[in-house]
Amino acid sequence: MADALVSVVVNIILDNLNSLFLEEMGLAGSLKKELQSLESTLTTIQAVLHDAEEKQWKSEAIKNWLGKLKQAAYDLEDVLDDFKTEAQRRRSKVSTFFSLQNPLVFRLNMARKFKNAREKLDAIAEEKSKFHLRECVVEAAIEWNEDRQTSSLVKESEILGRADEKEKIVSMLVSNASHHDDLSVYAICGMGGLGKTTLAQLVYNDKNVAKAFDLRAWVCVSDDFDIKRLTKAIVESIEGKSCDIQELDPLQRRLVEMFVGKRFLLVLDDVWNEYHDKWDRLKQALQCGARGSTVIVTTRLEKVALMMATIPFYRLGCLSDDDSWSLFKQRAFGMGIKEGNVNLDATGRQILQRCGGVPLAITAIGSILRSKTQESEWLRVKDSEIWDLEDEGKRILAVLMLSYEHLPPYMKQCFSFCSIFPKDSVMLKDELIGLWMANGFIPSRRLLDLHDSGCEIFSELTRRSFLQEIKEDVDGTVTCKMHDLIHDIATSIMGHECCAIEPNERLKIPKTARHLFVHNSSSSTNIMDLSKLQPLHSLILGNEISFCGIYNLSNPAQFISKQKNLKVLDFGYSFSNTAFKGLKQLRYLCLHDGNMKTLPESTISLHNLQTLNLQYCHSLEMLPKNTRHLKNLKYLDLRCCSSLTSMPVGLGQLSCLRKLSMFVVGKDIGCGGIDELKELALVGELSITGLHNIKSSTEAKNANLKKKQNLSSLSLSWRVDSLETSHHQHRNDEEILNVLQPHSSLKKLCIFGYQGDRFPYWMMDLLLPNLVEISLEDCEICDQLPPLGKLRFLKVLTIKEMGALKYIDSNFYGDMESSFPSLKVLEIAMAPCLEEWTTVNGREQFPLLS
Repeated sequence: MADALVSVVVNIILDNLNSLFLEEMGLAGSLKKELQSLESTLTTIQAVLHDAEEKQWKSEAIKNWLGKLKQAAYDLEDVLDDFKTEAQRRRSKVSTFFSLQNPLVFRLNMARKFKNAREKLDAIAEEKSKFHLRECVVEAAIEWNEDRQTSSLVKESEILGRADEKEKIVSMLVSNASHHDDLSVYAICGMGGLGKTTLAQLVYNDKNVAKAFDLRAWVCVSDDFDIKRLTKAIVESIEGKSCDIQELDPLQRRLVEMFVGKRFLLVLDDVWNEYHDKWDRLKQALQCGARGSTVIVTTRLEKVALMMATIPFYRLGCLSDDDSWSLFKQRAFGMGIKEGNVNLDATGRQILQRCGGVPLAITAIGSILRSKTQESEWLRVKDSEIWDLEDEGKRILAVLMLSYEHLPPYMKQCFSFCSIFPKDSVMLKDELIGLWMANGFIPSRRLLDLHDSGCEIFSELTRRSFLQEIKEDVDGTVTCKMHDLIHDIATSIMGHECCAIEPNERLKIPKTARHLFVHNSSSSTNIMDLSKLQPLHSLILGNEISFCGIYNLSNPAQFISKQKNLKVLDFGYSFSNTAFKGLKQLRYLCLHDGNMKTLPESTISLHNLQTLNLQYCHSLEMLPKNTRHLKNLKYLDLRCCSSLTSMPVGLGQLSCLRKLSMFVVGKDIGCGGIDELKELALVGELSITGLHNIKSSTEAKNANLKKKQNLSSLSLSWRVDSLETSHHQHRNDEEILNVLQPHSSLKKLCIFGYQGDRFPYWMMDLLLPNLVEISLEDCEICDQLPPLGKLRFLKVLTIKEMGALKYIDSNFYGDMESSFPSLKVLEIAMAPCLEEWTTVNGREQFPLLS
């Protein structure tokens, strides 16, 4: 399958043809005529696209026609992007950074390009007559319904129909834990989407299982059954932290040391490896545990289950009719809203038969039907021709494809683009939204900027179960994953355009590829020649990639500079010594170069740039002085840029900026002051360093932190270098911190190097009631702690290097009946003068601390 998604591209082009920027160009003559002809051709094609995209599933000829049309539409879109950039450049009044073409020459060149595109489209349009396509009005995109947000689909807190399977496996595990001498391997086998992973998780987290084993570890294996990687993953799962050992022998010795004499449970989830020797090599290192040690394997392949299991494997079946109906009602009817409608019940049961008892399919289809109240809408779902595919696997894929078909067109693009990431990838919400924005997948809406629209699309995809395993940390960082079956759907749709190269994989890249992701790989893997591909729109390199070696490129910088239509460029941790001046369409630039001290000045010529990710550029000392000219910049990630000494003047003029992870207050004249933050509507995480360079509280107050309600995490840092401490102006630290009061919605607060002798009123009076995490470090002069025991949601408290702290008294607990009711982690370290810690009788303290 390969959904061409042509209607989305055509709609975007027609919107651009009708937009104001063309009027601003003062169109006349042949250029205006060509654009009018193009609009006429595209409108004619658009009329039959809905019917063509429906029929492509049964007609190879129509599918190929849509493919040709999409390629031509993409070429036209690239020309329009150049045209739009020209309009923006003239409007921006920053011509010193651009070599503007002579207007007449530019119009003639554009007229020629548009004529070529129009002639190609005319030829394609003429072919449509032989397919007898109907002209029809495309249904309006599904609107977001606020009532749907009451659903708990994202949390997936209720699992139905697997209680018997769970109890059977738990009973077996507990029994074997005391009787079985050798390593037991238990396999759960079944096709994708049946809930093998869910069942394994239920077993893994069962209280009786937890008591029966000394150690438990969970590893997601997926396609890459690499012994070293798996051994390292097991060690890290047990230790709960990253392992720095790189070689196999010491890794396996560490594993043996951990397991020897211990009864352990290891889950190897989603195994595809069919080679005995690979499994035997891993199994060897596992045969050191105590009696009753067990491995649980989940796999889709019966051959794998037979190879690995030491006892008959468990074949996971579909849900029973009753459990399927219960799950369907939970998703489709919600809180009983439509339940009881006889016609909807009958139609729903017919639809349910098509789901084949597959939980993932039931969940997805139920989520679609949740927003539909009319019987005709349910019948349309039931009668969809996409159901009628041959074998079991295709039938279930078709069920999930139906969920895809009910997405609005722009959301289809956002979802299917996720196939650029390899299976089992943990995807960052902000990264996804940045990539969607860069590729033009997010439609402009008057009341919402692109970031907010992207957040809504992300939320909608989670509600519809396309994105799962949503996790959010206290910094506001959100991650997600895609189920394998869902990923298969995305790949089937965008496989000709999005290409993910996995480790050591020899994969022929389609000539139609426009988005390329290269995962971690060895430099010897010579598998592709990028110079033979058509111009790319996205190039994302994984960690540890040798750019020159893997791509057969003698001059990588020259190759990059020729990618005139490139919109996304992520170098990973590879080289960054290249010029960007020619990449006029670039909207997403990611550089993780630990040796780079300055950005190329040509970066400022990237007028369309929306995302600039410089995370882990440890040596970066400054940003370009004219960064203020990047008017479209929305995300500026400076995390771990520890060598930055200041911010450029005018950063506050970037009115579109939503994410700014770090702001450095410089000491030199000509640096951007903290007042640059005043008008920025920032979200998520913000770290402000160099606060010792602020001259007055008035200057600090202009940062306007109290109004930034969408910040979830704030870090405030003074210099902690002992060599500079004597010159530190302690006298104004208190004044400055007093006026840096954040909004009350803040969840995480970190204060480093503060040299006042008391904390500000907004901390003492607890004006930040929603704090979940607090860190107070190197506050050497403070001798009293705020009444933090009153904070109902506080889970993590870190207090370090408070040299003047002598007493922790009753004020620390507050005046509540229960102090620190949610605190789970408390760390107090390097407080050399601490003499007394008073407890308060008659009150509950630290109820959750273990």
